[in-house]
Amino acid sequence: MLSEDRPSQLSWDFMRLGFPARVMAVLVFGLLYSTLVILGLVLREGSQQLTIIWPSAGLLFMALWFSPRRYWLWIYAIQVTAELLVAGLRSEHFSWLAHAPFILANSLDATVGALVAGRLIANPAIPRVRSVLQFLAAVALGAAASAVVGAYGSAQVFGGARYLREWQLWWAGNWLGSLCVAPVVFSWFLRWRAPKMSAPSAPAAEIALIAAAVIGMTVWVFSLTPGSVTTIIDLPFILMALMIVAAFRLPPRWCATIAAAATLLAAYFATRDLGPFAADPNPLVRVGALQLYLATLVAVSYMLTVALLETRTTVDLLRASGERYQNFVEQSSEAVWRVELAVPMPAGKSAAEVAEWLREHAYVAECNLVYHRLNKLFGLPDTDTSVWRGEVPWSAVYLAHIEAAAQQGYSIDGLQFTLASDSRQFTYITGFRGVLERGSLVRIWCVARDITELVELNLRLREKQDRLQQYARQLVGAEERARRATAVDLHDGIGQQLVGLAMTLEVAAARAPAEVRLLLGEATHSVREVQLITQRVIADLSPPGLYELGLEPALKWLSVYMRGKDNLQVELHVAPDAAAYNLELRVLVFKLIRELLRNVVKHSGVYVATVTVTQTFNELRIMVEDQGVGFEWQLSLFEPRSGGYGLWSVADRVRAAAGEMTVDTAPGRGCRVSVVFPSNAVTALVQQKDPRSASA
Repeated sequence: MLSEDRPSQLSWDFMRLGFPARVMAVLVFGLLYSTLVILGLVLREGSQQLTIIWPSAGLLFMALWFSPRRYWLWIYAIQVTAELLVAGLRSEHFSWLAHAPFILANSLDATVGALVAGRLIANPAIPRVRSVLQFLAAVALGAAASAVVGAYGSAQVFGGARYLREWQLWWAGNWLGSLCVAPVVFSWFLRWRAPKMSAPSAPAAEIALIAAAVIGMTVWVFSLTPGSVTTIIDLPFILMALMIVAAFRLPPRWCATIAAAATLLAAYFATRDLGPFAADPNPLVRVGALQLYLATLVAVSYMLTVALLETRTTVDLLRASGERYQNFVEQSSEAVWRVELAVPMPAGKSAAEVAEWLREHAYVAECNLVYHRLNKLFGLPDTDTSVWRGEVPWSAVYLAHIEAAAQQGYSIDGLQFTLASDSRQFTYITGFRGVLERGSLVRIWCVARDITELVELNLRLREKQDRLQQYARQLVGAEERARRATAVDLHDGIGQQLVGLAMTLEVAAARAPAEVRLLLGEATHSVREVQLITQRVIADLSPPGLYELGLEPALKWLSVYMRGKDNLQVELHVAPDAAAYNLELRVLVFKLIRELLRNVVKHSGVYVATVTVTQTFNELRIMVEDQGVGFEWQLSLFEPRSGGYGLWSVADRVRAAAGEMTVDTAPGRGCRVSVVFPSNAVTALVQQKDPRSASA
């Protein structure tokens, strides 16, 4: 793994293996690398020992690319050890200083290639031609960087060698080695680490047949002596044609393996001065032409097999996506249909022009069984489902809102239509998605869902809510009548009795002896206190003046009452015609204001509040404000109601009366509560029956 964005299934942290497995991995890598180094030393042009291919470059490149960077030093150590051992065994006069530039050049090749590939290729496991091109560029840059050092070493070791020629040979040999070995290592490594992302294998007989044909043709073409070409099959492009066939028939791992075998075999014959490129007397041209041909053979075949795999993968994904889409549409409980326009409709037409255009050029190109049932419910025959009809409800509702849909690309949601059958009425909600190409409407995707049960449930819920609100109003009215009756009973019964008792005690005290007069005085004082308590209870149950005089006198009494009881100064601003409000409206407004003032006393921290009651033609507005501490109203909506129901109760009462309540507050900014009853709500309240008329 080169960096953190390397796919986990392609990384290989061999240090996580057990000790025997780690030792085995190091030995296997060292043995493979040494073998490829020896193979590169063997595959040299016969006359001047020019390296044709350096296959170990591909293995070292892949080892660095798919290993964590913290383990690169281990890989470098294995590389240096292997190259020094091979050089020491093959050379009688070994000098590690003479081999140091070559070792450094090989390390530089793999390092630069791995860094560039890790930067360019985000996910090498996904087959893409772009990734192949990026791979070719990465190994080419790595080989070019290593050739700078390698050519210098060659020029120093081999006296008289030209630096530019050595740079070209080094770059071509290392690049060809990476092109030959790296795809083989990568494709088989992918097969091992992520088999699900690897291409499926071909039949063994077909693999064997193609491999035998390619290897046989390689031997045939490249074992010929120079100038002995007698037939067309002796030419090297026949081998290229076979590799193209292999690319079409085999997965990338087998195609890369066969191409690598053919490349190494062709290089082997070239070292024996055989093959179609051995006739040129210039060794640089001879080796360069061979390297160019082999690089083309490997790169074209690998790119072609990856391109074909990418195409097959894309086709399979499209097929699977199409099958999923088809299954989804067919199994959907919603009606789905696709409207195509035989002639695309330019945007910007009027509603009438759109309807006419759809009538002439639209048709239903695709639909599911639910759409068929929708047509049958409307009474259309099954044979006419492909005909687009503007008069059916699901099309008519779209045309009715076509101007709004045109502003959104001929797309709109949330439209409803109904269909009536013999026994019940069905309600559907629809959505339309227009597809524009080059500024013209080409198709419309449509979907309709049956929401009949939801509508019926909603209607029943509304009926129950209305019934509950009616019960609540009746309970409130009954409570108010009970409070009024209780207040009247207290005033006319206990209140009068207490007044009479107090007067009797006062008369008795005036005529009683001195020793009894003191006791009668105390009794009279107690009766007067009970009388005051009774008056306060009567006032709470039935505010004075609210029933007889109107809202403004009742609010004035409330301001005096709260100033004496709670030390709250209330500034009143009541409309002059407030007395014209009927009893139920006066009671509702009075209770709302009293509850809001109690909240001011409890929570505001101030002793002044303002109450304003105004009425216009359109609304009745009540406003209670203070300059207190304020609070977070939005947050208080989600807090538990353990501390009381003040504002919640007010909001519920306002909502039940078809009014609206707004709260303008913030910490440190005071609080302003506005209650608005629209004219229809005021009219409804005014038209309700006055309880006093019932008692009359």
